[in-house]
Amino acid sequence: MNLLLFLPETWVLITVVFLLGVILFTKENLSSILYPSVFLSAIILVLLSSYALFSSGELFYSTYRIDLLSQGFKWILSLCFLFTILFSRRLVSIHPEREAEYFFFLCTATLGMMMLTSAMDVLTLYISLELSSYSLYLLASLRESKINAESSVKYLVFGAAASGLLLWGLSLITGLSGSTFFSVISKDVPLLMEQPAFALGMVLASLAFFFKLSSFPMHFWAPDVYECAATPVTSFVATASKAAAVAVLIRFFILLGISQSFVVILGVIAFVSMTLGNAIALLQQDVKRLLAYSSIAQAGYILVGLLAGSFEGYSSSFFYAFSYVLMNAGAFLVTVLIAQSERHDNPGLVHFDGLAERSPFLALILLLSLLSLAGIPPLIGFTGKWILFAAAMDKGHWFLVLWGVLNSVVSLFYYLTLVKHAYLEKPRTSAPIPLPLPIKILGLALFCGIVFLGIYPKWVISFAQTAISKAMLL
Repeated sequence: MNLLLFLPETWVLITVVFLLGVILFTKENLSSILYPSVFLSAIILVLLSSYALFSSGELFYSTYRIDLLSQGFKWILSLCFLFTILFSRRLVSIHPEREAEYFFFLCTATLGMMMLTSAMDVLTLYISLELSSYSLYLLASLRESKINAESSVKYLVFGAAASGLLLWGLSLITGLSGSTFFSVISKDVPLLMEQPAFALGMVLASLAFFFKLSSFPMHFWAPDVYECAATPVTSFVATASKAAAVAVLIRFFILLGISQSFVVILGVIAFVSMTLGNAIALLQQDVKRLLAYSSIAQAGYILVGLLAGSFEGYSSSFFYAFSYVLMNAGAFLVTVLIAQSERHDNPGLVHFDGLAERSPFLALILLLSLLSLAGIPPLIGFTGKWILFAAAMDKGHWFLVLWGVLNSVVSLFYYLTLVKHAYLEKPRTSAPIPLPLPIKILGLALFCGIVFLGIYPKWVISFAQTAISKAMLL
C-alpha cells in the first residue's frame, strides 16, 4: 500500500496533531505561533495537492480511490482552505482564546471533505461526511453572539436529519445489493433500478448530499448560518462544502446511475432551487444572507448539469464547481475586508457604500465576481453556465435551460444592487481599506482566474473531461 497516495490528507492530519499540541502545551503567545504556522501549512497543502494531482491507485482494501476526479477536487479544497486562512488574519467575532479551536476544526473539516472525494465504500463515505459536518457545526458556533446560538442549533438539527436520511438510503442500497462497496453495487445497478426500494434509497442518500450543496429542500439552514457564523467560516461553508458535495454527487451518480424517474425529481429540485434562491435574494439587505440565497440558486444550476447524467453533464459540473469557488472567493474576499474595516461581522448593503473610492481594487474584484456569478460573458461564470446548459440541452432538458437563463437575468438585479452601492453611493467614511500583500496577491489571482479562465477555459475543461472519462471507465 503506497501511502504517498494519501499525501494531502496526511499533511492535514499532521497539522491537526500540531494544533492539538499547541492547544495543550502552549499557554502564552499563542497567536504569534498559531496563524503563521497554519498559513504555512495551507501553502504546503496546496503544493502537496498539486504534486499529487495525477496520482492514481486504491488504498485501505479498495475503500478509498485515488484518481483524477478525487485529486482534482482535493486541489480545489486545498485552495478553499488557503483562502479561508487568508480571510482569518483578523477574526472580528471570534474570541482570541478560541482561535486555536477555530483552526483545528477548519483542518478536520478539510480532512473530512478530502476523504469524501475518494470514498468508495458506504462506511468510508458516512464517516467522512460526519467528520466534515460536525467540524462545520462547531465552526459555525464559535462566533460570540446570542443570535448565533439559534442558527448553530438549526444547522445541527438539519445536519442530523440529513445524516439520518443518508443512513436510511445507504442501508436500502447495501441491503438490496449485499455489499458496502460502490464498485460491487454498480455492477448490479441495471437489476437494482427495477426495485422501488433502490430508487427510494437513491433519493434519500441524495437528499443528504443536497444538504451539503444547500439546494432545495435541504436549504433552510443556509441563510441563518451564513448570516450568523463568522464571515471566514461562511466563506468556507459556501465554497469548500459545495465543492465536496459536487464531487460526491458526481461519483455517486457515475457509479449508481440516474433513472428516468430520478431525473424528474432532480429537475423539480433544480427548478425550485433556482427560483427560490433568486427570488428571495432580491429582498435581502444583509450581504451574507444575499450570498446564501445566491448559493441556493447556484446549486440549482449545478443540478441542471448533473441531471443530464452524461459525460458532458458531469464534466461541466466539475468545471462549474471550480469556477464557483473562484467567484464566491472573490465576493467573500471583499465581504471579509469590509467586515474587518467596519468591525461589523454582518455587513449590509450600506457598508459597501463608496467602496470604489475607498479601494478601487476591491470594488473591481467585487464587480467581476458578481457579474461572473450572474453569468455575464466573457467571465468564467458565463463559460460554466454555457457548458452546463449545453449538456442539459443535449438530453432534451430545454425547459430547465430556459428557466436557468431567465433566473440568471433575475440574479442580475440583486448583484447589480450591490455593485450600485459600491460604485454610485457616497462612502460612509473616507478611510481607505488596508490591503496586506497576501490579500493583494489573492485578489490578483482571483482576477486572473475569473477573467482569463473565462476567455481561455480549455485546459480546465480538458482536465475535467479527462477526470470524468477515467472515473466512468472504472
